[in-house]
Amino acid sequence: MQRNRWTYMLYANESLSEHVGFARVFIDLINENDNRPIFSQSLYNISLLESTPSGTSLLQIQCKSSSSPFKLVNIHDGPTNRIAPNLLRDKPCSISSTAELVVETFYSVQAKAHKGSHAFMIDWFLWLAAIKKAQLLEIVAWGNGKGGPTTVPILTEVFQSQSPESGYRGFHGQQAQLSYKMLCVLWYSILWYSILSAASCGTVSCGTASCGTASCRQRHVVQRPVGSVLWYSVLWYSVLWAASCGTASCGQRPVVQGPVATDNDIGTFGVVRYFFSDEPDQFSLDANTGWVTLKDRLDYELMRRYTLTILARDGGGEETTGRLRVNVMDVNDNQPVFQKDAYMGSLMENEQAPQQVARVRATDEDSPPNNILTYSIIYASQFQSYFSITMVEGYAVIMVNRPLDYEQVPGGMIYLTLMARDGGNPALNSTVPITVELFDQNDNPPEFSQPSYIVRIPENMVAGATVLFVTATDLDASREFGQASLIYSLQGPSEFRLNTRSGEITTTALLDREVKSEYILIVRAVDGGVGPLQKTGIATVNITILDINDNAPIWQDEPYLANVVEMSPINTDVISVFQHDNDTKHTTRITKEWLRKKHVKVLKWPSQSLDLNPIEDLWRELKLRVSQRQPRNLADLREICVEEWAKMRCWSLSQLSVDVLALDPDNGENGTVMYSISPANPFYIINNRTGKIRTSGAILDRESLDPRATQLMRTIIISATDRGNPPLRSSASTTVYVNLLDLNDNDPTFLNLPFVAEVPEGLPIGSSVFRVQVQDPDEAENGAVTLGLQVGMPRLDFRLNTSTGVLFSTAVLDREQIGQYYLRLVAFDAGQYPRTSTSTLTITVLDVNDETPTFFPRVYNVSVLESVPRDFVVVRLNCSDNDAGLNAELSYFITGGNQDGKFSVGFRNGVVRTVVDLDRETQASYTLVIEAIDNGPAGDRKTGTATVYVEVLDVNDNRPIFLQNSYETTIVESVPRGTSILQVQATDADQGENGRVLYRILSGNSGGQFTIDLLSGLIIRGQRALDRETSSSHLLEVEAYNSDQGSMRSSVRVIVYVEDVNDERPVFTQQQYNRLGLRETAGIGTSVIVVRAADPDTGDGGAVSYAMVAGSDRKFEVDISTGLVTTVDYLDYETKTSYLMNISATDQAPPFNRAFCTVYVTLLNELDEAVAFLMAGYETSLRENIATGTEVIQVRAQSADNLNQLTYRFDPDTSPAALALFKIDSVTGRITVTGLIDREKGDSYTLTVVADDGGPKRGSTVVSITILDENDNSPEFDLTSDLSVNVPEDTPMGRRVAMVLGRDRDAGNNGLVNFTLAAGNMQDVFEIRTINNTYGEIFVNAPLDREAIDRYLLKVRATDNGSPPRFTDHSLTVNIVDVNDNAPVVQSPRGYNVSISENVGGGTSVLRVVATDRDIGPNGMLSYYITNGNQDLTFRMDRMTGEIVTRPSPPDRERQQQYTLTVTVEDEGNPPLSNALLFLE
Repeated sequence: MQRNRWTYMLYANESLSEHVGFARVFIDLINENDNRPIFSQSLYNISLLESTPSGTSLLQIQCKSSSSPFKLVNIHDGPTNRIAPNLLRDKPCSISSTAELVVETFYSVQAKAHKGSHAFMIDWFLWLAAIKKAQLLEIVAWGNGKGGPTTVPILTEVFQSQSPESGYRGFHGQQAQLSYKMLCVLWYSILWYSILSAASCGTVSCGTASCGTASCRQRHVVQRPVGSVLWYSVLWYSVLWAASCGTASCGQRPVVQGPVATDNDIGTFGVVRYFFSDEPDQFSLDANTGWVTLKDRLDYELMRRYTLTILARDGGGEETTGRLRVNVMDVNDNQPVFQKDAYMGSLMENEQAPQQVARVRATDEDSPPNNILTYSIIYASQFQSYFSITMVEGYAVIMVNRPLDYEQVPGGMIYLTLMARDGGNPALNSTVPITVELFDQNDNPPEFSQPSYIVRIPENMVAGATVLFVTATDLDASREFGQASLIYSLQGPSEFRLNTRSGEITTTALLDREVKSEYILIVRAVDGGVGPLQKTGIATVNITILDINDNAPIWQDEPYLANVVEMSPINTDVISVFQHDNDTKHTTRITKEWLRKKHVKVLKWPSQSLDLNPIEDLWRELKLRVSQRQPRNLADLREICVEEWAKMRCWSLSQLSVDVLALDPDNGENGTVMYSISPANPFYIINNRTGKIRTSGAILDRESLDPRATQLMRTIIISATDRGNPPLRSSASTTVYVNLLDLNDNDPTFLNLPFVAEVPEGLPIGSSVFRVQVQDPDEAENGAVTLGLQVGMPRLDFRLNTSTGVLFSTAVLDREQIGQYYLRLVAFDAGQYPRTSTSTLTITVLDVNDETPTFFPRVYNVSVLESVPRDFVVVRLNCSDNDAGLNAELSYFITGGNQDGKFSVGFRNGVVRTVVDLDRETQASYTLVIEAIDNGPAGDRKTGTATVYVEVLDVNDNRPIFLQNSYETTIVESVPRGTSILQVQATDADQGENGRVLYRILSGNSGGQFTIDLLSGLIIRGQRALDRETSSSHLLEVEAYNSDQGSMRSSVRVIVYVEDVNDERPVFTQQQYNRLGLRETAGIGTSVIVVRAADPDTGDGGAVSYAMVAGSDRKFEVDISTGLVTTVDYLDYETKTSYLMNISATDQAPPFNRAFCTVYVTLLNELDEAVAFLMAGYETSLRENIATGTEVIQVRAQSADNLNQLTYRFDPDTSPAALALFKIDSVTGRITVTGLIDREKGDSYTLTVVADDGGPKRGSTVVSITILDENDNSPEFDLTSDLSVNVPEDTPMGRRVAMVLGRDRDAGNNGLVNFTLAAGNMQDVFEIRTINNTYGEIFVNAPLDREAIDRYLLKVRATDNGSPPRFTDHSLTVNIVDVNDNAPVVQSPRGYNVSISENVGGGTSVLRVVATDRDIGPNGMLSYYITNGNQDLTFRMDRMTGEIVTRPSPPDRERQQQYTLTVTVEDEGNPPLSNALLFLE
């Protein structure tokens, strides 16, 4: 408190002058708080962009230059106060050097400038100066900057001193009058303040008024003259304001330091502090300075205006209320949103433009002009220029402006990207894909790759080989009309066949160029069009058959004979073998055909002429005469004469040769025959072209002893080979048989003399002792040999046959009397000049082995165990021979019954032994045949035979052997006791008891689940049941053994897999789950607890699903798969504090086992009832979209102690959604609206209000706010609504074909949806029915006919019952699917009459039946059949093309003059439809 004092001098006087009294009176003025703070304005308006960042001061200068806008970044307002005349050097020229600088102040200002698209920073320096020039005081403000304007004058104030009496006259702007007193105040105010404090007015913001009318309140001024504050402030603020704005025009009125309140009191009573009456979420207020700061993000779409109530309270407690209105200005922060994620459209190719493709719409939550949308196509996979956008009723309608060609669109799909751009700056955009499906039309005929194909193929091509692929191209790209629909047909001979789909031409039989060398085919390709829309392409195929060397030369007129005299000189002719060549004139080929053709009449000899008939006789005689060529014949035959053209023509023998001919029907080199001698023959040579055979000069010796040479001299093997590549030989070579004529040029030769012959003694008289062999290689008489014995022998004991050479005994020979005989023999031939030879024969008489070995006994029976060791003596044999010497020496052999070599016999002693181990299981007995042979002469040895029967006795030496290495089987775990599971089987090769097999389970059956039959090996289920959950498989070891329990045993592994059955119940981990203290404010979807149950079964039997059985009061639900219990409704502790729920767990396979558990949940209530509200609860209702700031309700509470003021607030657990929409006055308890209320986001709100008196107990109440609906939402179609359906055309009327689902987020009548068909329902074919105001079911209302209309584009409209109603459209495409309701139609329904010539070749086209079917797909694909009248199979019909052709057996008019054929045309529908017709031919 500042105390003002007044001093008065009082005096009192009497009449006497000296009677004067003085007194000083001091009057002190004490301040009282008699002034409230006063706001300069009752309402302050500020506009902020919603994008203003948090922490930004609300008070900013926003100036606009005439050329470029400047945004103030900051001001450094520490003025420099220096009396420094030297600083005037760089000051403007208006300040002279003689001026006296009183004071100067600098301000540094940083500004950001925009000019066009270019941005740059400007540093401004504001210079304020007070200059004294003589009698003038000039206050100047100048500014200059880097990157910005040059130094320009901003403000000049001139005060001119005239005289103290008359005052001063000054100029401020235009005209301003200041009194002398004002001037003094101003002078001292500027001077003292600048020097002592130099404080500024603070940050300045432009307002709506002009720059010169702003006011400024300066605070914290120290030691300035009393009364100078106001005038100083006016001038100083004017200087600063003008410096800030310069010559620019102000866009807004400057607001300094927020809403400022003034208080005329002084001291603490004049100190003002600032408060918000209701603490806002978005703003903060500095209690000392009054600065309002943004502390949270603004959102224009949620709140467009804030009205803040500010309390200004001075030190004495006086208050004043002011309001600050903050207008939120929209920025473009929401991008456009399309109604769908993607759009589809469809078009027919060649459809006349313009045509609508799709209707698209996007929305933008910003305000105009930011939400004004423009659409553009930014991408098209093809033909972007063909598409345009037309706006219709807010929709962007995509149009196609020119007809499209399906063949130029890959896959028939065009992909567009549509962009929606809003009107903001910068603009935001969104894109959506649009798929345009183009449907094909049959507008292109098939075209073959060549109009005519020329093919050359070898004649050896196998049947079924590929000749050619004819390829037709159809520019139509769809499967229905394009390449995939093409069907090929063939017109031509039956040797070729055409694949109707691939175009492959193949052979049907072997080709032979020698029969036919060229073929011409006609091929057709038809596409999938129907009737007149079907298109055809035609091409021809010319096939030339190339010759291959497939015919070997063939010999004619075999056999071939020739006579040659042995020892003939070189080049003697033998025979000619040649192929006729028309170009060769030096010889003539004589054949039987040649004789017949030339009409040969005679063969002439000098002494006679031979006239033979028939030709065969003449030919036979000629061959005989020519081939023999003996001297007498050669001399006789002179010439051959024929009658040709009534003239007789003759050839001499020198001009003739007999032809040994090979023919080859091939062409060219393949038919040219080359001759050769193969194998090579050194005695003869042949001309490879003419076939003439001559002697080579080698000696021809008919009597040659070399058999190979003899063979080569007598036979000549001729091979005929053509000149093809590869060359072919004739199927069999021919042989020329050469008869060598003999000369007597060889002596008789003894073949087996001299020789020593051994003759056994005792031969009877007349026995043949020896045969003398003699040979004379000459022929006939030259080779006839006679033998004889010379006289002079001591006794004549032998006789010789002179012709056969056999020597006979004439007496009984006795070796002891004559041991040897020496005979001399003579041989001579019968030639004209006989030739002779002599030799000797020695005969030796030998001893005879005439005794036979004899066994005793002849049969032996022996038994041995199969386990005897090797070399075991089986039996000892007894045998003797009465001969002496070597003839009596015996050798033993096993000659039978020992094939496997199990036994041996002593070579000399006859002891039979085992060689290897015996095995009864391999062979149980042996029959050995043993021979004893004496050592008599070879060929005359005597043999004795004995038989040994050996029986092998069994021992147990074989293990049982299982038939399988292991056994596996699978059974279900529920099989009853005694069920057969698996049979194991083993065999034992032993005999009797040793071979009897027994079975037992060794291991793996500890639980007794299985038993096994001892004898059969059958495994059955045992006493204990199977349990897959305990063991899913069992590994058993089964043993097979013999009854002697010996070591002969074996085992096998048996695996039994147990399949699961649903025999286990789910088991919960706990019987009761507890969740204590669940907050009653827990939201929907809050996780409460997890229950878990396990089922040991597998598959569906082990899959557990959970279900709430009882006790949830529809507040909780359990997840069917996870067991998670969550809230599905809001909880209220006041209504119910705990829940005891029953939950089941069920497996997923019959018999669906179930288990149950309980879940106990208690709710937590944290509210204190000590402070009591007047009402336990408050209920009110609001209409959605109500204005912010509207009072909702006022709550009141009472405190029992009533000592402190109650404060109200929302409970922290109150729903955040409610807190964002409502606020409560902490003093009055009034609840007001702070946000945009949308019933569709929440139709009710529960606010828990807490009343606090500062004590430990608090009171609370619940305010229930019901939001009343307004019709502000259009119906929305669910994603499950049908977009496109396929409906068979035979669908009966009244059948449902499609369904849409629509919802309206509004309530009551506003949310009831009705459906109508707004467009596209031509002829009212469909009707729509609204079900439960949610579903729209589309039914067939009239018969459908795909052949008339195959697609309907319906616009389904969903309209609510609001007032006014709102609606949304939905596009539904109904594709009419073809059914087989059209039978094939023949172009000539009355039949056909055609004529055909008999004996035409196979494959001749008779007629093509043409039929059409209005159906499509398989229903429209036709097949043609001859169903009657073709019993003899004279005709064949192409099933695909309908063409009737003749078969290889041609029609014969004499057999049948007329055919009445019934042709049936049938489609491939199900069931198929057909049509039959008759035609005559």
